[in-house]
Amino acid sequence: AALAPATIPGAGTLTLQLGSWNSAGTAFTAGSAAAVNITVGATDTLSTIATSINSADAGVVATVFNDGTNERLLLQSKTTGAASGFRLQSADAALQGLVFDPENKAGVGMAAAGIPQQLAQDAAARINGLAVTSSSNTLTDNIPGVTISLLATTTTGYGTVGEVKAPLTMTISEDVTPSVKNVNDFVTAYNTLNKNLADLTKYDAATKTAGLFQGDSAVLGLQRVLRNMATSISTGGAYQRLSDVGIELQLDGSLNLNTAKLSTAANNGTALQQLFTTDNSNALTNGFALKFKTLGLGVAASGGSLPSKVESLKSELLRNSEAQTKVNERATNFEARLRQRYSMLDAQMGRLNALNAYVSQQVTLWNKNTA
Repeated sequence: AALAPATIPGAGTLTLQLGSWNSAGTAFTAGSAAAVNITVGATDTLSTIATSINSADAGVVATVFNDGTNERLLLQSKTTGAASGFRLQSADAALQGLVFDPENKAGVGMAAAGIPQQLAQDAAARINGLAVTSSSNTLTDNIPGVTISLLATTTTGYGTVGEVKAPLTMTISEDVTPSVKNVNDFVTAYNTLNKNLADLTKYDAATKTAGLFQGDSAVLGLQRVLRNMATSISTGGAYQRLSDVGIELQLDGSLNLNTAKLSTAANNGTALQQLFTTDNSNALTNGFALKFKTLGLGVAASGGSLPSKVESLKSELLRNSEAQTKVNERATNFEARLRQRYSMLDAQMGRLNALNAYVSQQVTLWNKNTA
């Protein structure tokens, strides 16, 4: 019902129940969720009631629409599909203008004639003549790997004797976007690793600073393995080298992505996938994703270059710590000897000073006696 702005309908209780309506909108089947009661206060306006409905989180969104003269309470299910219908009931006379219950109170409240209403229903379509339904306008399970969005009605009288069909012909092509993104991610990850290794092993002539692992055979060896792997081959598909799909090794060891060449290669999605995922049970000719995975597992495995390097650094750290301890001990012992010698020297100086005082006293007395 339309109410003047700021009108107070009256106090009472609204009961909201989710469920489904029959096609005629005359029979309601309650869903599994319990009905939710919304208390309406004696001073509540439509805006207040809408806020209470939304706060109840009962599966329905309430808004207030102002048509320029009156305010109207609009209700809409949060989800789509035939199972997302609802009814709004009340036993209070003051709230009858807000109820929606065509089964028990046809023509009352929001079920009154002239008030727009759309009963919850499933989307219906035919694919190659076969009827399909969906709770939304998106079909995802009918054709493996294909998502169909229903954007417009092309059939009138669907499911009736007088059904008039206006079929559409769809051309389904492979979506290469995920494959291209995966290749981009691979190149980015490789280049990040390559740069980190280069920074760790370089010598900066300007600052005369060496990288942390400059000259380290293990790290330099890993660099060589990565570069050799990037130029190796994978058998079993139309593409055998990374360069076949636009991934090109540069002089600094990084990879450059030729996007035009990759886009062309991606049109043969199966071959592109095989280049990375083929399993020949041979580390030399497997797909590149398997090659790099095997390398990563080997490097990080017990006895691999990474754990071995960690253990080597730990050993060096321990030896350094032990050497520091020995140096500190020698310094402490040397300090103790110096302090001991100083104490002895100080005592000797004390005796010499006493002797000097005695001699000076005797000289003074001698001078007096001979005067």
